[in-house]
Amino acid sequence: MVISFVPFGCGDPAAAPSSPAPTSSAQITVPPIEGELAHAYRLIQEGDTGPARIRIRKWMEANDEDARALFLFGLSYNHERRYAMSSTWFAQALNAAPTYPPAAHFLGWSAYYLGDSTASQNAFMLHLNMSPDEGDSHYGLGLLALDAGALETARNSFTRSIELQRLHADRADSVSKALVRIAELDELQNNRHDARSHLEQAVAVDPDRIEGWHRLARCCRRLGDDDAAAEAERQYAIAIERVQPRGGFPE
Repeated sequence: MVISFVPFGCGDPAAAPSSPAPTSSAQITVPPIEGELAHAYRLIQEGDTGPARIRIRKWMEANDEDARALFLFGLSYNHERRYAMSSTWFAQALNAAPTYPPAAHFLGWSAYYLGDSTASQNAFMLHLNMSPDEGDSHYGLGLLALDAGALETARNSFTRSIELQRLHADRADSVSKALVRIAELDELQNNRHDARSHLEQAVAVDPDRIEGWHRLARCCRRLGDDDAAAEAERQYAIAIERVQPRGGFPE
């Protein structure tokens, strides 16, 4: 079994590791996760993080430390939302071989959830130096800019995230969540008609985007379109019934 990992894409902030040295901006091929490590990855996906770590440790005892194994160790803690621990392992992965770009991406998210915006930004930028076409790292930079009140910088990052992912069918949810964030920017800038348009696009791309339906209902209500608001509220209720809790990162 071989897995080519693509990110979709997380204590004490002081516990987050320092950012690794930047690399060149050339696209770096992500080495596959295979064999016993692939089995460990599947265990992590299924929530069996303890057994996964046992399997990874045994693999490392036989094969020495490997960036992919260190990354998976971090991913197991990330799955448990133990972000200080995951940050430590992701940073170790970035200092090991073979070069494994997803470790920088997930270090960015771990640092974000620890509240360390500087470490998060550095990690996302490092990841984009290695994998310039990863839209979810642009999305992460957009969230950081939004949190800092840099609205136009945030808009540019979310727009770039959409541009890089909109042609990929398996990234519909990522495109949708970026559109919701752009709508949030519209509302902050009192552009409710633009916000409505972006929210309508968001739920068209991903009808399970619950936050999109909720915000659309509120936006339509504020615009005086009660019929559209009622329909959005109806779709919101249907989506809640339809959608199981999503894996991955909270948004």
